[in-house]
Formats: sequence, C-alpha cells, structure tokens
Amino acid sequence: MNADRKRSDDIFQWVAGRSAKPMFYVSLTYLISLACLVVLWVDMPSLQEKVTAAVARNELSGPGSISRFAMLESIILWVMAGGWIIVTAESIMHWLSRPWDAEHRKYHFFAVAFCICPALRMCARSPEMGHRLWLPGLGWRRADKRLRRRLERQFSVPMIIIALMIMPILIVEFFMKAQVANHTWLRACLHIGTGIIWFAFAIEFILMVSVADRKLAYCKKHWIDLAIILLPLFSFLRSLRALRATRLAKLMRIPQVGKVARVYRLRGTAIKAAEALILLGAFHRWTRRDPEKAIANLQRKLVDVESEAKRLRRQIAKLKKMEPKPSVPKQIADPNGT
Repeated sequence: MNADRKRSDDIFQWVAGRSAKPMFYVSLTYLISLACLVVLWVDMPSLQEKVTAAVARNELSGPGSISRFAMLESIILWVMAGGWIIVTAESIMHWLSRPWDAEHRKYHFFAVAFCICPALRMCARSPEMGHRLWLPGLGWRRADKRLRRRLERQFSVPMIIIALMIMPILIVEFFMKAQVANHTWLRACLHIGTGIIWFAFAIEFILMVSVADRKLAYCKKHWIDLAIILLPLFSFLRSLRALRATRLAKLMRIPQVGKVARVYRLRGTAIKAAEALILLGAFHRWTRRDPEKAIANLQRKLVDVESEAKRLRRQIAKLKKMEPKPSVPKQIADPNGT
C-alpha cells in the first residue's frame, strides 16, 4: 500500500513538474487575449457624437475592415475557450487526485478561481512540488520574502514607465481630436497603448498576489492596481449585451445609435476613472522610490505596528488575569503524625 502511494505521488510530482511551464504560458495567452478584448469591446471609439458623425459622413470602415474585426474577435474567443478548457481540465484532475483535507483545502478553492479566470493559474503554487511556484527564468521557487522583494525590484521601474504611458495617450485624446478622428493608425496606437497598460498592471498584480502570503491584505493594500484592472472589465460585463447587439456591421441602423451611445458613455466613465487611477498609481510608485519619503512612510508604519503590539499585549495580560487559577489539592493530615 505504501509502495503504491509513493508511486502515485511520484507520478503526480512528475506531472506537476512538467506541466508548470506550459500551463504558465496557457494562462499568459489567456491574459493577452483578455487584454485584446478589453481593447475591442471596451476601449474602441465611444461617444454618441463620434458615432453619429461617422454615420452621417459615411466614415465607417468598409466591409473588409469589419470582417477583419469580426474574424479577430472570433479568433480571440476561440483561444480563450481553449485556454479555459485546459485550465478547467487540470483543475478537475487536481480535485480528483489531491486529498480533501485541511492542508489542501485552499488549493481546491484556488482551482475554482482558476476555472472562473484561467489567467490566475499563471503562478499557482503546487503542493506536489513542495508548495513552490514556477516562474520563467527562475524555475521553481518558494514564495518567501526574498522572492517578493526580488519581484518588487524588477517590476518597480518598468511599471512606473508603463503607468506614465497614460500621459501621451491622454494628451493625444484631448488635444489631437481631429487627427485621431482622421487617422486610423493614430487610433490604433492609442488602443494598443491602452491594452499594454492594462496588461502590464494585470500581469504584475497576478504575479505579486501569487507570491503573497496574505492575499486579501495584498489586494487591500494595492486597491489602486486592482481597480485599474477591474474597472474596464466591469464596464464590459455591464455593456456586453448591448455591445454584441450593436457590432460595427449594425451601426448603420439609426435606432441602434442611442444604445451605442449609452454603452460608450458607461465605457467612457470607467476608462476615465481607470486613467485617473493609473496616474495616481504612478505617483504612488514614484514616491515609494524616494528614500526620504520611503523612510517616513516606514516610520509611520512602525509606529502603527508598535501601537498595535501594545494593544495586543494589554489584551493578553487582561485575559491572563481572567484565567482561572489551578486549584492546589490540600494535603490530608496523617493521623499517625507522619
């Protein structure tokens, strides 16, 4: 029995070691596809005036362009469906092979999250590999403080540059409206830039929350990054039916223009909020790199931690006072005096 158990454990460990790399790239492909959908379904030209003017001036793209958009959308959806099938199949295998005990309970919960969003599978920890995770260029690593500090250093400067990319995008959108309306390549650059920014924030957040011990605490601390990721998705989910009902091929039907305008106003509000949060996130990242401000911030955190420690000591002392004292058994006197 023990020999069979050891053999099955060796098999699962071999599978986990070999599947980590391809599963990472399957999840990465899903995230890239999701970024493309954010651009196609959320960040495309939006306001009612632009749509109405485009219809009136007959500036909409020709049938070839429409078919290309439809074909690109279909390819992305098929790629995402394939990634979801692969991740779900792996999750089912883990549900069947891993024991349902306290140690593995959180891994079964994570498997459900992976089925909902396969991109979260990217840096999943593996109990078969000693609760480690696989990262490209690093291999199997334990999610400890050393790895977290290393990833923070590697992401620090690139993410500041990515966040500051929103500035030229906003400048072009606000001060070059005529050029944006007349040049397809300029609109494409804006959409590609927005997609890159969203993808960068999403992949950094997934990687960092994967190595975090207290994942909810990390989400609470980095709520700006989470909001940047979720705002376009919430806008997409709320407007999905209207967007799919009013594809580019149906924009020529005038009764649909009002619906398109409402959808794009909703999209515009979410995108503007996300852009403001990107600027705020860039400011926060930059201030964290200033040594003096970082020291002051750490000192404030140290004061908070020390005050919390004092409060916990007082509670412990109070509970110790309330704890009943053990009764001492009375000695029975020996009648013989011994």
